[in-house]
Order: sequence, then structure tokens, then C-alpha cells
Amino acid sequence: MKKIQLKLRTKITLLIIIVVLVSLFFGAFFISQWTIRNVQKEEETNIMDKAKIIASMPSIKKALNEKDPNKDIQKIVEDFLKLTETVEVIVVADMESIRYGHPKRDRLGKKFVGGDEKEVINKGKSYVSEATGTLGREIRAFTPIYYNNEQIGFVMAGTFTQTINDTKKESLIIISKGTLIGLIIGIIGAFLLATNIKHTLLGLEPEEISKLYVEKNGMLYAIHEGIIAINENEEITLVNDSAIEMLHIKEKDVLGRKVRDVFPTSKLPNVLESGKAEFDREQLINDTIIMTNRVPVKSKQEIIGAIATFRDKTKITKLAEEVTGVKQIVEALRSNTHEFMNKLHVILGLLHIEDYEHAKKFIISETKKQQQILSLVMNNIEDSAVAGLIIGKFSRAKELDINMKISKESKLSKLTGQIKSNTLITVIGNLLENSMEALLKSDKEDKNVELLIKETPEILKIIVTDNGCGIDKGSIPLVFKRGYSTKEGSRGIGLDNVKNVVENLGGNIKVESIKNVSTKFIVTIPKREWS
Repeated sequence: MKKIQLKLRTKITLLIIIVVLVSLFFGAFFISQWTIRNVQKEEETNIMDKAKIIASMPSIKKALNEKDPNKDIQKIVEDFLKLTETVEVIVVADMESIRYGHPKRDRLGKKFVGGDEKEVINKGKSYVSEATGTLGREIRAFTPIYYNNEQIGFVMAGTFTQTINDTKKESLIIISKGTLIGLIIGIIGAFLLATNIKHTLLGLEPEEISKLYVEKNGMLYAIHEGIIAINENEEITLVNDSAIEMLHIKEKDVLGRKVRDVFPTSKLPNVLESGKAEFDREQLINDTIIMTNRVPVKSKQEIIGAIATFRDKTKITKLAEEVTGVKQIVEALRSNTHEFMNKLHVILGLLHIEDYEHAKKFIISETKKQQQILSLVMNNIEDSAVAGLIIGKFSRAKELDINMKISKESKLSKLTGQIKSNTLITVIGNLLENSMEALLKSDKEDKNVELLIKETPEILKIIVTDNGCGIDKGSIPLVFKRGYSTKEGSRGIGLDNVKNVVENLGGNIKVESIKNVSTKFIVTIPKREWS
């Protein structure tokens, strides 16, 4: 059964409603209990006060002592009942419980009813009780009447229990209405608060926030670029491991510190102030030259921070040279120039010793060899950049005492479509360089490398073969892995670049190698992918 997932706004709303409901329930419960007790207590205090007032009246004392021949007590009782709304019953009686004052005149002269008057008669105490009289169920306050320090009777002031119950009900109704209004306000407040929180979180659910947090940490770990972010107070809020390593930061705990305390030459505060983004800027930070992009971070058109991403310029330049094939061209030109200078030095030496015949033969021989190479390459390779690379690699091979050949079957038309000269330069240059490095590690006297570029209407095939030290079977799957290299000091990205370029064009590359015998790299690129 699928588990029901409540949305954040629903969760917050329900939680607040439950909290408000529970709070109001217990609050209403305790307030109602306090109100009920308070109403009862106030009523008891009120009727007791009224009873004591009547018991202390001189006219009441005198009339009761004289057995009230003129019915003065009844008149006083009737007048008192008219003046007060909180006391509904007043009875004045003597020590035999004979009534001299009562709300009903026809009850005068009769005995007090209820049975709860004995304590005031026998002990002269003031107290409150509840009993049923001739008029109904009452809350009664009894107090003695003294004349010349002698008790001559008592006063009972009372209120019907139904009246008190009605007062309690009115209080409870008011409390209930207040509770209901509080609950409605709580529900509205819960909804508004939940909506505000949801808006603040950009409409994201907790699961989405958790996922984004994990993804952010993963991205920060995976990204090779350095990242530094600051808030509106120029305090560092984010710095990834690449930035710490790239800028040689000794203290890893820099969060919360002012950015210029850590990076004195930082330009992030300038972006924070101007609000303008800066792209591809060169900058020196902690003795490291970087290429950086700096952008302000905005929320509702208000700048709340700035963030910078950057890379080491030296590494970018090296990587660009390798990826674009510039490095291969430069190396080829350098080798060609170096070989040309060596030949000039030979000719200059022969001329210096006046061995003109040998100088002439040397020039003719070298010119013939060069013409053969140039003729083969220029006639079969129509792309001038690739042709220049191959000629340069011939010079490089000669410099390393390696015999390089280009198969007479080689053919390359002028490049069109998606594949570019620099792409083939990357592939051919890295494969030839890799073969030459393998030959340098070999102990063989005869070191050979051969290049074949074969073109059909369907595919372009590039094969580079050498008779170097070969690759053992266990290492073949690793040769295209970035970072893998058998050459000391190499970063192992050449063959990885070749593989990426070939696969991006829909082609494939494979290796055939026999340890200490030969190695062959075969690249196949479908021509249908070019257009």
C-alpha cells in the first residue's frame, strides 16, 4: 500500500491547528473550571455580605427582640429585596426558627424550612449551605443576630441554585465562543504562516530540499572549479575543497569570516556593491593566477550576496592546448624547426671546412627525402593543418631516432561537417606521441611507427602501429582512463581526450597489443555523422 505523503503546507497547517486546538481546549477547560468556582464563590460571598448587613441593622435587632409587633422586619426585608438583584431570598427568624421576614408574607410566623439552620442557632456561626426551602433549591448564607451580646435569632440570605447555574452557563457560552473564535483565528493564522513558509522555501517540499542539499554537496565535491560565495555582509558562506586547494588556504574553517580577511585581493565585495556581473577576468589571489567569473546573487531584485567561480589559468591553458590540438602543432613545429637548424649546422660545418662536395650531396639528399615526405603528405592529405602536424611528427620522430612512415594508402579529403581539423589533430597527434613514448621505453634498436589514414564513403579509419614495448592485457582497459599513465610526470589525459573526441563523433577506438612486440590503435569514425 502506497504511503500518503502530506505536503509541507498541509503538515504545518495541521500541526499548528492541533497545537492551537489542544491549547484552547486545556485553556478553556481550566478557565471554565475557574469561572464556575469563581461564580459560586462570588455568589456565596455576596449573599453572606448581605446577610451580615441585615443582621447588623439596629432596627432589625430591636424589632426582633420585641417580637416585631409592627411588622417592621418584613418591610425592611421587602425594601432590601427591591434594591438588590443578586439576593433573591431573605429570611429573618428568631431562636425558635419562627419567621419574621420572608419574600412571601403568607409564610410569616411559620417555622423555617430546610433543616440547615441548626448550626447558626446552636453555635452562632456564619456559614453557607445548600438546601431546599419553600421557594425551591437555594444557596443560603446564615449569620446570627445579636442584641446586647445575646443571640436572639438569625438571618438567611439566599439565591436560587438555578440562577447560579444560569450564570455559569452564560460564562461557559462566552468561553466557548471565545475558544471558537480563537480556533478560527488559529486556523487562518496556520494557513497564512504555512503559505509564507512555503513561499520562503520557494515552494519546495522537505524531501526536495534534502535532495537539493545532497545534490549541492555532491556537485561541490565533483566540480573542479573553485567556488566562493559571500553574503551581504561580505562574510564567506560557501567555499568548496577545490577553492581551498587551488588557493592554498591553510585554514579550512573560513565560513563566517570576512572575505578580504582570507583573500585580501578579492573583488567579490566590488560585485556586491555594483551589482554587475564580471566574466572571464584574470586575477591574482594567494600567488595563484586564476580566471574567474563573479556574479551578484539577487532575491526579489535585492542583492543578498555574490558568488565567484574560478580555475587555475595555467591549468586551463595546458588543458586547452591538449584538447584543441594546439600543443601537438606547437610540438610538431618545434621539432621541425629543431631538425632544420641541425641540418643548417651540418651544411654550415661542411662549408666551413670547405668540403663543398659533401655539402652539395647532403643538401641534395636531404632535399630529396624532404620532397618525398612532402609530396606523399601533401598529395594524400588535403587538410593543411593535419598535413602540417604529420610533417612535424616526421621531424619529431627523426629527432628521437624513430623511423616514422605514412602508408601510401593513406588518403584524407578536405574536412567538412562536424569533424574539424583540430579534432583530427588531437586524435592523430596524441596517438603518434603515445607510440613514440612507448618506443623510447623499448630496448629495440629498430624503432618503427606507422600511420595509416584510410577513407571510404562510409568511414574514416586511423591506424597507428608501433613495435615498442606493448601493453599487457591487464592494462589495456586502463589506457583510456583519465589519470592513467606509465610516463612519469604525465597527467594521463591524452588518450582520454582521444576517446572522448572519437565517441562524440559516434566512432570507436580499440587497442591490439602484444607485450614487447607491437601495439596498434584503430580509430573508426562514421562519415554519416559529419553532416
